[in-house]
Formats: sequence, C-alpha cells, structure tokens
Amino acid sequence: MKLKNILFLAAGFLAMTSCSDDITTPVLSLQQAAKLNAVNPATITFTKANSAEAFPQISWEKANYGKGAVVEYTVTITNNENKKSIEAGNTEDNKLTFTNDEMNSLLAKIGAYPGHTYDFTVSLKSSAFKTLTNDAQNTVNFKATPYDPNTVNIDWSYVYVAVGYPEWDYSKAYLLGDPDGDGTYQGWVQFDEECSFAVVDGKDVTKVLAKDLKVDAKHKGFVKVTIAPDSVDIGDPCEWGMVGDATSAGWNEKDPVKMEYDKETRMWTAITPLTDKYFKFNANKSWAINYGSDKNNPSVLAQGGENLKVAKTHAYIVKLNLTTAGKYTYTMEETDIEVSSTELSVPGSYQGWNPTAKSAYRLESKSRDFQYTGIYYYPANTEFKLYDDGKWLGSRGEVKWNEDKTKAEFDLGEGDKGDNIKFTEGGWYRITANTKKMVASVAKTGWGIVGDATPGGWDKDQMMTYNPETKKWSITITMVDGEFKFRWDASWEKNLGGALTGLTQGGGNIKIGAGTYLIELDPEAKTATVTEQ
Repeated sequence: MKLKNILFLAAGFLAMTSCSDDITTPVLSLQQAAKLNAVNPATITFTKANSAEAFPQISWEKANYGKGAVVEYTVTITNNENKKSIEAGNTEDNKLTFTNDEMNSLLAKIGAYPGHTYDFTVSLKSSAFKTLTNDAQNTVNFKATPYDPNTVNIDWSYVYVAVGYPEWDYSKAYLLGDPDGDGTYQGWVQFDEECSFAVVDGKDVTKVLAKDLKVDAKHKGFVKVTIAPDSVDIGDPCEWGMVGDATSAGWNEKDPVKMEYDKETRMWTAITPLTDKYFKFNANKSWAINYGSDKNNPSVLAQGGENLKVAKTHAYIVKLNLTTAGKYTYTMEETDIEVSSTELSVPGSYQGWNPTAKSAYRLESKSRDFQYTGIYYYPANTEFKLYDDGKWLGSRGEVKWNEDKTKAEFDLGEGDKGDNIKFTEGGWYRITANTKKMVASVAKTGWGIVGDATPGGWDKDQMMTYNPETKKWSITITMVDGEFKFRWDASWEKNLGGALTGLTQGGGNIKIGAGTYLIELDPEAKTATVTEQ
C-alpha cells in the first residue's frame, strides 16, 4: 500500500514538471507605434463666440504592445516659437477632447498671447504597464490665434501688468485702462509679494510701454497703479469698506462695513443688511479714496462721486469690481442669507458680570457675518464670557496659549458648556470670535514701534508696555541708525509720526541714531520722549 502511494506521488511530480516546461512567459514589446491623426481644421482663431465649441479633436491610432497590454497615452503641445511645452492630458483612449476655451487657456501657459498666430506641434507618447515608453510614429501641427476673454467688453485702450516679464501669463495679469483717452493708464492690482513687472500694450503685446518696475515690501497688497506718459505711481495697500446711513456704520469713515477680497474673482464683497438710504465705498477707513456714482455715467464709479442709493431695506451681497481696466463698477444682490447681530457684549469680573450694562465691552461685527472683534484694556486676573442676545458663550475645552502668554485660541461653548476665560496678566487684548464656527482667539496688543531702526524693521512691531496709572506706553530698546514710527495694533490704520512734541496721525518718520533708548509715548497728548540709556 505504501509503495503504491509513493509511486503515485512520483508520477504526479513528473507530470507537473513536464507541464511547467511547456509554459512560456510572454515578452512585452512594441509591435506597432501609435500614429497621430491630423488636426482638422488645422487653423483656428479663438473668439468669445466660439469659446464653448469643440476644439478639433486630437486623436490617434493606438499602439500595439501585444494582446492584453494596458496602454496609456500622454499628449504634449509645444509652441514652436518659444519651444515651451505643456502636457495636455493622459488617457487610455485614442483621443483627447477640449473646448476652444480650454485650449485657449492651455496655450496661454506656453506663451501664446492674444491676437498673434502661433504654430504648435502635437506629440504623443505611449506607455505599456508603466515599463515601456515609446514615441508615436509622427507629430502633427496646428495654428491658433488666442484671445483674452477678460478684454472682450473693453472698448478703450488698456495695458497688462506683466509680473515676471518676459515670463508672464496674460490670463493672470491685471489690467490698467485709459477710458478717458488722456494717455494715462490706471487700475487696481493685487501684488502678493515683492516682484518686478512690465507694462505691455493690450492690443499689441509685442509693444512694451515700461519694464523693470519694482514692487517693494511696503507696496504688497491691493494697490492703485497709475502709468502716466512720464511717470509710474504705485499707491499704498488698501482695504475696502462701505460707509453711509444705509449701513450699520453710519457716515463714520473710520468705522466702515468691512469688505473681503477674493483673489479668484478679484472682487471685494460684503454680505450685510442695508436700509433704503445711501452709502459709498471707501479705502483704509478714510475719505482720501472713496467711490460713488459718476455724474456723467451713473453706471460706473468715480473718485468722490455721488452717494449710492439703496432701493429698499434688505440684506444684500455687495460686490465691488475695481479690476476692469480703469472702469469701476459694483453690484447688489438681495439675499436671504442669515446675518448675525451687530455686536456681542463681554461681561466679566471687571464690571460685575452685567451683559447689558454700558460698562460691558462690545465686540463688533460690522458686516454682520458672525465674526466679531474688539480691543480693550483688562486688569490682571480678569475673568469674562461673551454674551449674544441672551446666550452666554465661554471656552469649551483647553484655552491654548502660546509660550509667552500673548496669544490664545479656544472653542466656544454655550451655557454650562462654556467656562470663564481668564487673563492672568493685565493689558490691552484683541478678542476675536466667530459664532458660526464657534471659535475664538485673544491676542495681547497695543502701541508698538516699527521701522528700519528697530530689530523688526518695517514688518514687525516692537510692543511697548502699558502703565494703567499714567496711561502711557514705554519700551527700552536698542536701535540702529534709521527711522521709526508708533503704530497701534500692528496696523497702519492708526499710526503716529512727526515731531515728538506734537505727533500726528500719519505723520512723518522719526529719525534716530544708533544706541539704546527708553522711549515713552503718551497717545492722548500725542507726545513722546526718547532718552538714551
């Protein structure tokens, strides 16, 4: 019995060995390269009218790597004028499809500018199992004339702000315009960083009106750029708001309804309730730059223009467009979006925990967007909560302070789910709360000094120490030869400069030599002393 089993197993093993000798592993190899079909029609001019239509299909006869091979294709388009290339797409199919608008945008990335005709080469690579990659048998060409969809409705002279020129993308460039035809181009531009730029003619991008223009650290942000025949001016960064008796801010230009800038849409937007009265747009909480209705053309905005009328009391989405080549417009859309209260009170131990008393500090939400902020002085060991129309809000969970106890973040909890918040050190604090997201933060703030004479330069304030008895601020600091100013809450909205015996809002820089100094500021009297140590 055992012998029979042994013979049976041996026979099975020999059979398996014989079968394995008959199996051959397939060898992957290119038997036939892919072949591109001609682009037909091979010449196209992009326009607004045909932007949604299909671009001539890019297709090919598939490569042959043997039965069962999984093949992926990569299409590349090259601008033959500058030799720049872009990968147009990947697919396992035998074609790629685009709309004219999609292709127009794609070609802009390889230096194809509006109004000029370029020759492009389409090339193709096939890849099997990501191990073999081969070129197609051929390449094909097409000619295209791009257009700029952002300039379709502009019938006056305009120029591009070509950041990084000569390597620039017109589809991302801001526009300046000369709607008055006086030879001066102006408009608003968002500069996110220090950079250089050129000014390129909108109708003929081969014509450069100015180049090697510089944007320094002080001019980063949303700024007005003016190009005159013999000068270039880059204004100070601006934040925009709405002011008027139609708004919750009234006509106090220093307290406008705040607008937010969207870099994608290039619009300033506020969602706010308005009454059937009047308002204007103003920059940097000042009347220096303000826009109202143009007397001669009410459909556009003008510096110092007429007050803007709200048709009826309602909540609105207001959008301010300052980036259409020198012509400025706005839109108002009624909305049923929920709006918040205009303020929260901050009851606490400093005033007897009475949320409705005048002694309770207030955090404001000018845009009624559930985001509140306010800056006040709190004595040491102050405990407080927030109060919103009958609801008590406190800290839920840990209050996360930074190392030097100058900043903290925490979640908000309602009623007994929220604990008191405590400031162990006295000082001026900015409290920010978002009652939609139920989060809040606190940050120690106040007067500081800033400038190239200070260790932080013009970018970082050196905080001063507050004396609640004298209501004066002081700092002992080592300076280098240079200049400085006093600034509140690290913002240029409130800054003092000029003569130490008579400081003024927005006054000139204060010169100082190298050394260690005790600097004292009396913001109420608008005076300061600088004593060398």
